[in-house]
Amino acid sequence: MAEKKSRKNRQKDAPDKGLETSCATVLPSVKDRRDKLNLLERAIFSARNGIVITDPAQEDNPIIYVNPSFLELTGYTSQEVLGRNCRFLQGDDRRQEPLEILRTAIKEEKPTTVILRNYRKDGELFWNELTVSPVHDESGHLTNFIGIQNDITARIEAETRISEFYSMISHELRTPLTSIRASLGLIEEGSAGPVTSESAKLIGIAYRNTDRLLRLVSDILDFRKIESGTIKLVKTRIVVKELLDQVVSELRSTATEKRIRLAVLCPGTARFHADRDRIAQVLTNLAANAVKFAPEGSTVTLECTESRQGKDAKIRLQVIDEGPGIPVSDQGKLFQKFRQLDASDTRKKGGTGLGLAISKSLVEMHGGVIGVESRLGEGSCFWFELPAGQEPERKR
Repeated sequence: MAEKKSRKNRQKDAPDKGLETSCATVLPSVKDRRDKLNLLERAIFSARNGIVITDPAQEDNPIIYVNPSFLELTGYTSQEVLGRNCRFLQGDDRRQEPLEILRTAIKEEKPTTVILRNYRKDGELFWNELTVSPVHDESGHLTNFIGIQNDITARIEAETRISEFYSMISHELRTPLTSIRASLGLIEEGSAGPVTSESAKLIGIAYRNTDRLLRLVSDILDFRKIESGTIKLVKTRIVVKELLDQVVSELRSTATEKRIRLAVLCPGTARFHADRDRIAQVLTNLAANAVKFAPEGSTVTLECTESRQGKDAKIRLQVIDEGPGIPVSDQGKLFQKFRQLDASDTRKKGGTGLGLAISKSLVEMHGGVIGVESRLGEGSCFWFELPAGQEPERKR
Protein backbone atom coordinates (compact mmCIF):
# COMPACT_ATOMS: atom_id res chain seq x y z
CA MET A 1 0.00 0.00 0.00
CA ALA A 2 2.76 2.40 0.93
CA GLU A 3 4.48 1.78 -2.44
CA LYS A 4 1.24 2.45 -4.40
CA LYS A 5 0.67 5.66 -2.44
CA SER A 6 4.22 6.82 -3.16
CA ARG A 7 3.76 6.12 -6.91
CA LYS A 8 0.51 8.12 -6.94
CA ASN A 9 2.23 11.05 -5.23
CA ARG A 10 4.99 11.03 -7.86
CA GLN A 11 2.42 10.98 -10.67
CA LYS A 12 0.55 13.82 -9.02
CA ASP A 13 3.73 15.90 -8.72
CA ALA A 14 4.87 15.26 -12.31
CA PRO A 15 2.50 17.74 -14.04
CA ASP A 16 3.51 20.45 -11.61
CA LYS A 17 7.18 19.98 -12.49
CA GLY A 18 6.34 20.13 -16.19
CA LEU A 19 4.44 23.37 -15.64
CA GLU A 20 7.38 24.77 -13.70
CA THR A 21 9.72 23.89 -16.57
CA SER A 22 7.36 25.47 -19.12
CA CYS A 23 6.98 28.64 -17.06
CA ALA A 24 10.73 28.81 -16.56
CA THR A 25 11.10 28.87 -20.36
CA VAL A 26 8.28 31.33 -21.11
CA LEU A 27 8.91 33.90 -18.38
CA PRO A 28 12.40 34.97 -19.60
CA SER A 29 10.97 35.20 -23.13
CA VAL A 30 8.13 37.43 -21.93
CA LYS A 31 10.59 39.48 -19.90
CA ASP A 32 12.84 39.91 -22.96
CA ARG A 33 9.92 41.18 -25.03
CA ARG A 34 8.88 43.57 -22.29
CA ASP A 35 12.44 44.84 -21.99
CA LYS A 36 12.61 45.41 -25.74
CA LEU A 37 9.26 47.21 -25.75
CA ASN A 38 10.38 49.38 -22.85
CA LEU A 39 13.63 50.15 -24.68
CA LEU A 40 11.78 51.12 -27.86
CA GLU A 41 9.34 53.26 -25.88
CA ARG A 42 12.16 55.07 -24.09
CA ALA A 43 14.05 55.56 -27.37
CA ILE A 44 11.02 57.08 -29.14
CA PHE A 45 10.20 59.18 -26.09
CA SER A 46 13.78 60.51 -25.88
CA ALA A 47 14.40 61.06 -29.62
CA ARG A 48 15.22 64.63 -30.62
CA ASN A 49 13.23 64.23 -33.84
CA GLY A 50 9.49 64.67 -33.73
CA ILE A 51 7.83 61.25 -34.00
CA VAL A 52 4.16 60.65 -34.77
CA ILE A 53 2.28 57.37 -35.16
CA THR A 54 -1.08 57.14 -36.93
CA ASP A 55 -3.75 54.45 -37.25
CA PRO A 56 -4.90 53.91 -40.86
CA ALA A 57 -7.58 51.46 -39.68
CA GLN A 58 -9.50 54.40 -38.24
CA GLU A 59 -11.28 57.00 -40.32
CA ASP A 60 -8.97 59.75 -41.66
CA ASN A 61 -5.80 58.02 -40.38
CA PRO A 62 -5.68 59.88 -37.02
CA ILE A 63 -2.68 60.46 -34.78
CA ILE A 64 -2.53 57.98 -31.89
CA TYR A 65 0.91 58.87 -30.50
CA VAL A 66 3.34 61.78 -30.49
CA ASN A 67 6.61 62.06 -28.60
CA PRO A 68 7.69 65.13 -26.58
CA SER A 69 9.93 66.41 -29.40
CA PHE A 70 6.90 66.58 -31.72
CA LEU A 71 5.06 68.69 -29.15
CA GLU A 72 8.10 70.94 -28.64
CA LEU A 73 8.53 71.35 -32.41
CA THR A 74 4.91 72.22 -33.14
CA GLY A 75 3.93 74.02 -29.92
CA TYR A 76 0.79 71.91 -29.46
CA THR A 77 -0.19 69.72 -26.49
CA SER A 78 -0.91 66.02 -26.89
CA GLN A 79 -4.62 66.65 -26.20
CA GLU A 80 -4.69 69.07 -29.15
CA VAL A 81 -3.19 66.64 -31.68
CA LEU A 82 -4.32 63.12 -30.72
CA GLY A 83 -7.20 61.96 -32.88
CA ARG A 84 -6.49 64.49 -35.67
CA ASN A 85 -5.05 63.95 -39.13
CA CYS A 86 -1.55 65.42 -39.58
CA ARG A 87 -2.77 67.80 -42.28
CA PHE A 88 -3.58 70.42 -39.64
CA LEU A 89 0.15 71.22 -39.61
CA GLN A 90 -0.15 72.71 -43.12
CA GLY A 91 -2.85 75.15 -42.02
CA ASP A 92 -4.31 76.72 -45.16
CA ASP A 93 -1.10 76.06 -47.12
CA ARG A 94 -2.37 72.85 -48.73
CA ARG A 95 -1.27 73.41 -52.34
CA GLN A 96 2.18 71.89 -51.96
CA GLU A 97 3.51 69.45 -54.56
CA PRO A 98 5.19 67.19 -51.94
CA LEU A 99 1.77 66.61 -50.34
CA GLU A 100 0.66 64.72 -53.44
CA ILE A 101 3.81 62.59 -53.24
CA LEU A 102 3.02 61.90 -49.57
CA ARG A 103 -0.61 60.96 -50.27
CA THR A 104 0.44 58.56 -53.03
CA ALA A 105 3.03 56.88 -50.78
CA ILE A 106 0.45 56.43 -48.00
CA LYS A 107 -2.09 55.03 -50.45
CA GLU A 108 0.47 52.57 -51.84
CA GLU A 109 1.85 51.76 -48.36
CA LYS A 110 5.38 52.82 -49.35
CA PRO A 111 8.00 54.81 -47.42
CA THR A 112 8.81 58.32 -48.61
CA THR A 113 10.64 61.49 -47.58
CA VAL A 114 9.28 64.93 -48.42
CA ILE A 115 9.96 68.53 -47.41
CA LEU A 116 6.84 70.44 -46.35
CA ARG A 117 5.94 73.91 -45.22
CA ASN A 118 4.41 73.33 -41.77
CA TYR A 119 3.15 75.79 -39.17
CA ARG A 120 3.49 75.83 -35.41
CA LYS A 121 0.55 76.52 -33.13
CA ASP A 122 1.47 80.23 -33.06
CA GLY A 123 1.41 80.35 -36.89
CA GLU A 124 5.20 80.44 -37.36
CA LEU A 125 6.40 78.68 -40.52
CA PHE A 126 8.93 75.86 -40.24
CA TRP A 127 10.32 73.61 -42.95
CA ASN A 128 9.68 69.98 -42.09
CA GLU A 129 11.72 67.15 -43.58
CA LEU A 130 9.22 64.34 -43.04
CA THR A 131 9.96 60.64 -43.48
CA VAL A 132 6.88 58.42 -43.39
CA SER A 133 7.08 54.62 -43.27
CA PRO A 134 4.35 51.97 -43.12
CA VAL A 135 4.34 49.49 -40.22
CA HIS A 136 3.16 45.94 -40.96
CA ASP A 137 2.46 43.03 -38.63
CA GLU A 138 3.93 39.54 -39.00
CA SER A 139 1.31 38.62 -41.60
CA GLY A 140 2.11 41.69 -43.70
CA HIS A 141 -1.05 43.57 -42.73
CA LEU A 142 -0.72 47.36 -42.44
CA THR A 143 -1.17 48.43 -38.82
CA ASN A 144 0.27 51.93 -38.57
CA PHE A 145 2.28 54.70 -40.19
CA ILE A 146 5.22 56.27 -38.38
CA GLY A 147 6.43 59.74 -39.28
CA ILE A 148 9.78 61.23 -38.29
CA GLN A 149 10.02 65.01 -38.45
CA ASN A 150 13.17 67.07 -38.77
CA ASP A 151 13.09 70.86 -38.58
CA ILE A 152 15.36 72.03 -41.44
CA THR A 153 14.31 75.68 -41.38
CA ALA A 154 17.85 76.90 -40.71
CA ARG A 155 19.18 74.88 -43.64
CA ILE A 156 16.51 76.15 -46.04
CA GLU A 157 17.11 79.75 -44.96
CA ALA A 158 20.87 79.32 -45.44
CA GLU A 159 20.32 77.87 -48.92
CA THR A 160 18.05 80.79 -49.76
CA ARG A 161 20.72 83.27 -48.68
CA ILE A 162 23.30 81.42 -50.77
CA SER A 163 21.02 81.54 -53.82
CA GLU A 164 20.49 85.25 -53.30
CA PHE A 165 24.26 85.70 -53.03
CA TYR A 166 24.84 83.90 -56.32
CA SER A 167 22.15 85.99 -57.98
CA MET A 168 23.96 89.07 -56.72
CA ILE A 169 27.22 87.76 -58.20
CA SER A 170 25.51 87.24 -61.52
CA HIS A 171 24.16 90.77 -61.61
CA GLU A 172 26.90 92.76 -59.86
CA LEU A 173 29.87 91.06 -61.55
CA ARG A 174 28.75 89.59 -64.85
CA THR A 175 26.85 92.69 -66.02
CA PRO A 176 29.73 95.18 -65.60
CA LEU A 177 32.26 92.69 -66.97
CA THR A 178 30.16 92.25 -70.09
CA SER A 179 29.97 96.03 -70.42
CA ILE A 180 33.76 96.36 -69.99
CA ARG A 181 34.34 93.75 -72.67
CA ALA A 182 32.03 95.55 -75.09
CA SER A 183 33.81 98.85 -74.40
CA LEU A 184 37.18 97.24 -75.07
CA GLY A 185 35.84 96.05 -78.41
CA LEU A 186 34.84 99.60 -79.36
CA ILE A 187 38.25 100.95 -78.35
CA GLU A 188 39.98 98.22 -80.34
CA GLU A 189 37.93 99.19 -83.41
CA GLY A 190 39.14 102.80 -83.09
CA SER A 191 35.90 104.37 -81.82
CA ALA A 192 37.88 106.28 -79.18
CA GLY A 193 40.65 107.30 -81.56
CA PRO A 194 43.64 105.67 -83.27
CA VAL A 195 44.99 102.53 -81.59
CA THR A 196 48.77 102.24 -81.40
CA SER A 197 50.55 98.90 -81.28
CA GLU A 198 51.26 99.44 -77.57
CA SER A 199 47.61 100.26 -76.92
CA ALA A 200 46.56 97.15 -78.81
CA LYS A 201 48.73 95.01 -76.52
CA LEU A 202 47.17 96.58 -73.43
CA ILE A 203 43.69 96.09 -74.85
CA GLY A 204 44.53 92.43 -75.51
CA ILE A 205 45.64 91.98 -71.89
CA ALA A 206 42.44 93.62 -70.66
CA TYR A 207 40.38 91.40 -72.98
CA ARG A 208 41.99 88.20 -71.70
CA ASN A 209 41.58 89.14 -68.05
CA THR A 210 37.97 90.18 -68.59
CA ASP A 211 37.27 86.85 -70.29
CA ARG A 212 39.01 85.06 -67.44
CA LEU A 213 36.79 86.78 -64.87
CA LEU A 214 33.67 86.04 -66.92
CA ARG A 215 34.63 82.35 -67.06
CA LEU A 216 35.25 82.36 -63.32
CA VAL A 217 31.81 83.86 -62.64
CA SER A 218 30.20 81.39 -65.05
CA ASP A 219 31.96 78.45 -63.38
CA ILE A 220 30.77 79.53 -59.94
CA LEU A 221 27.18 79.99 -61.13
CA ASP A 222 27.17 76.67 -63.02
CA PHE A 223 28.60 74.90 -60.00
CA ARG A 224 25.82 76.33 -57.85
CA LYS A 225 23.16 75.23 -60.34
CA ILE A 226 24.57 71.71 -60.41
CA GLU A 227 24.74 71.55 -56.61
CA SER A 228 21.13 72.73 -56.29
CA GLY A 229 19.88 70.53 -59.15
CA THR A 230 18.45 73.43 -61.14
CA ILE A 231 20.23 72.78 -64.45
CA LYS A 232 17.81 71.56 -67.11
CA LEU A 233 19.07 69.85 -70.25
CA VAL A 234 17.60 70.79 -73.62
CA LYS A 235 18.55 67.98 -75.99
CA THR A 236 18.74 68.39 -79.75
CA ARG A 237 20.40 66.53 -82.61
CA ILE A 238 24.07 67.48 -82.83
CA VAL A 239 26.40 67.06 -85.77
CA VAL A 240 29.64 66.30 -83.95
CA LYS A 241 32.02 67.69 -86.58
CA GLU A 242 30.23 71.06 -86.49
CA LEU A 243 30.45 71.13 -82.69
CA LEU A 244 34.18 70.37 -82.67
CA ASP A 245 34.82 73.03 -85.33
CA GLN A 246 32.91 75.55 -83.19
CA VAL A 247 35.06 74.81 -80.13
CA VAL A 248 38.26 75.05 -82.18
CA SER A 249 37.15 78.39 -83.64
CA GLU A 250 36.57 79.82 -80.15
CA LEU A 251 40.00 78.71 -78.91
CA ARG A 252 42.02 79.50 -82.02
CA SER A 253 43.27 82.93 -80.95
CA THR A 254 44.46 81.60 -77.56
CA ALA A 255 46.16 78.64 -79.24
CA THR A 256 47.79 80.87 -81.85
CA GLU A 257 49.45 82.95 -79.13
CA LYS A 258 51.23 79.79 -77.92
CA ARG A 259 51.84 78.54 -81.48
CA ILE A 260 49.68 75.50 -80.72
CA ARG A 261 48.00 73.73 -83.64
CA LEU A 262 44.38 72.65 -83.16
CA ALA A 263 43.29 69.57 -85.13
CA VAL A 264 39.91 67.88 -85.56
CA LEU A 265 39.48 64.18 -86.39
CA CYS A 266 35.83 63.26 -86.79
CA PRO A 267 33.61 61.56 -89.39
CA GLY A 268 31.27 64.13 -90.86
CA THR A 269 28.27 61.82 -90.41
CA ALA A 270 28.58 61.37 -86.63
CA ARG A 271 25.50 62.63 -84.78
CA PHE A 272 23.96 62.26 -81.34
CA HIS A 273 21.29 63.77 -79.08
CA ALA A 274 22.39 66.00 -76.21
CA ASP A 275 22.27 69.55 -74.86
CA ARG A 276 24.49 71.32 -77.40
CA ASP A 277 25.50 74.22 -75.15
CA ARG A 278 26.42 71.95 -72.23
CA ILE A 279 28.44 69.51 -74.34
CA ALA A 280 30.19 72.46 -75.99
CA GLN A 281 30.98 73.69 -72.47
CA VAL A 282 32.55 70.33 -71.57
CA LEU A 283 34.61 70.22 -74.76
CA THR A 284 35.73 73.83 -74.30
CA ASN A 285 36.82 73.08 -70.72
CA LEU A 286 38.87 70.08 -71.82
CA ALA A 287 40.36 71.78 -74.89
CA ALA A 288 41.14 75.03 -73.04
CA ASN A 289 42.96 73.03 -70.35
CA ALA A 290 44.94 71.20 -73.02
CA VAL A 291 45.97 74.50 -74.65
CA LYS A 292 46.79 75.98 -71.24
CA PHE A 293 49.17 73.19 -70.21
CA ALA A 294 50.52 72.07 -73.60
CA PRO A 295 54.03 73.23 -74.61
CA GLU A 296 54.48 75.83 -77.34
CA GLY A 297 54.60 74.46 -80.86
CA SER A 298 52.67 71.28 -79.99
CA THR A 299 49.33 69.96 -81.27
CA VAL A 300 46.01 69.56 -79.46
CA THR A 301 43.62 67.15 -81.17
CA LEU A 302 39.84 66.98 -80.76
CA GLU A 303 38.67 63.54 -81.84
CA CYS A 304 35.35 61.74 -82.20
CA THR A 305 34.68 58.01 -82.57
CA GLU A 306 31.47 55.99 -82.78
CA SER A 307 30.81 52.55 -81.33
CA ARG A 308 27.87 50.17 -81.16
CA GLN A 309 27.03 47.25 -78.89
CA GLY A 310 23.77 45.66 -79.93
CA LYS A 311 21.22 48.46 -80.20
CA ASP A 312 23.24 50.84 -78.04
CA ALA A 313 25.20 53.45 -80.00
CA LYS A 314 27.78 55.59 -78.24
CA ILE A 315 29.81 58.66 -79.11
CA ARG A 316 33.29 59.10 -77.65
CA LEU A 317 34.81 62.58 -77.67
CA GLN A 318 38.38 63.13 -76.58
CA VAL A 319 40.97 65.87 -76.36
CA ILE A 320 44.58 64.76 -76.80
CA ASP A 321 47.57 66.93 -75.96
CA GLU A 322 51.36 66.60 -76.01
CA GLY A 323 51.81 68.11 -72.56
CA PRO A 324 53.86 66.93 -69.57
CA GLY A 325 51.40 64.19 -68.58
CA ILE A 326 49.78 63.55 -65.21
CA PRO A 327 51.00 61.12 -62.52
CA VAL A 328 48.65 58.18 -61.95
CA SER A 329 48.39 59.15 -58.27
CA ASP A 330 46.92 62.53 -59.24
CA GLN A 331 44.52 61.46 -61.98
CA GLY A 332 41.71 60.51 -59.61
CA LYS A 333 41.77 63.98 -58.02
CA LEU A 334 41.27 65.92 -61.23
CA PHE A 335 37.48 65.67 -61.34
CA GLN A 336 37.01 66.67 -57.71
CA LYS A 337 35.71 70.11 -56.80
CA PHE A 338 38.30 72.88 -56.39
CA ARG A 339 41.13 70.52 -57.34
CA GLN A 340 44.10 71.11 -59.59
CA LEU A 341 47.38 69.27 -59.50
CA ASP A 342 48.70 71.72 -56.91
CA ALA A 343 47.95 75.22 -55.72
CA SER A 344 50.67 76.72 -57.91
CA ASP A 345 48.75 75.62 -61.03
CA THR A 346 45.88 77.91 -60.10
CA ARG A 347 48.20 80.87 -59.61
CA LYS A 348 50.31 80.26 -62.73
CA LYS A 349 47.66 79.14 -65.18
CA GLY A 350 44.50 80.65 -63.68
CA GLY A 351 41.19 78.96 -63.02
CA THR A 352 38.92 77.98 -60.16
CA GLY A 353 39.54 74.24 -60.09
CA LEU A 354 35.85 73.78 -60.94
CA GLY A 355 36.01 73.19 -64.69
CA LEU A 356 36.59 69.43 -64.62
CA ALA A 357 34.15 68.89 -61.75
CA ILE A 358 31.48 70.77 -63.71
CA SER A 359 32.34 68.77 -66.84
CA LYS A 360 31.99 65.49 -64.93
CA SER A 361 28.56 66.50 -63.60
CA LEU A 362 27.32 67.60 -67.04
CA VAL A 363 28.49 64.36 -68.68
CA GLU A 364 26.86 62.25 -65.96
CA MET A 365 23.62 64.21 -66.35
CA HIS A 366 23.63 62.94 -69.95
CA GLY A 367 24.10 59.35 -68.76
CA GLY A 368 27.75 59.33 -69.81
CA VAL A 369 31.17 58.75 -68.27
CA ILE A 370 34.32 60.85 -68.29
CA GLY A 371 37.95 60.00 -67.65
CA VAL A 372 41.60 60.61 -68.40
CA GLU A 373 44.48 58.53 -69.75
CA SER A 374 47.94 59.95 -69.21
CA ARG A 375 51.58 59.06 -68.74
CA LEU A 376 54.34 61.37 -67.59
CA GLY A 377 56.21 62.87 -70.52
CA GLU A 378 53.75 61.48 -73.08
CA GLY A 379 50.79 63.85 -72.88
CA SER A 380 47.19 63.28 -71.81
CA CYS A 381 43.89 62.20 -73.31
CA PHE A 382 40.76 63.53 -71.61
CA TRP A 383 37.69 61.71 -72.90
CA PHE A 384 33.99 61.31 -72.31
CA GLU A 385 31.48 58.88 -73.73
CA LEU A 386 27.77 59.53 -74.23
CA PRO A 387 24.82 57.47 -75.45
CA ALA A 388 23.98 58.59 -78.97
CA GLY A 389 20.30 58.66 -78.09
CA GLN A 390 19.09 57.31 -81.43
CA GLU A 391 20.13 55.36 -84.49
CA PRO A 392 23.07 57.29 -85.99
CA GLU A 393 22.05 58.92 -89.26
CA ARG A 394 24.12 58.29 -92.38
CA LYS A 395 24.24 60.22 -95.62
CA ARG A 396 22.73 58.30 -98.53
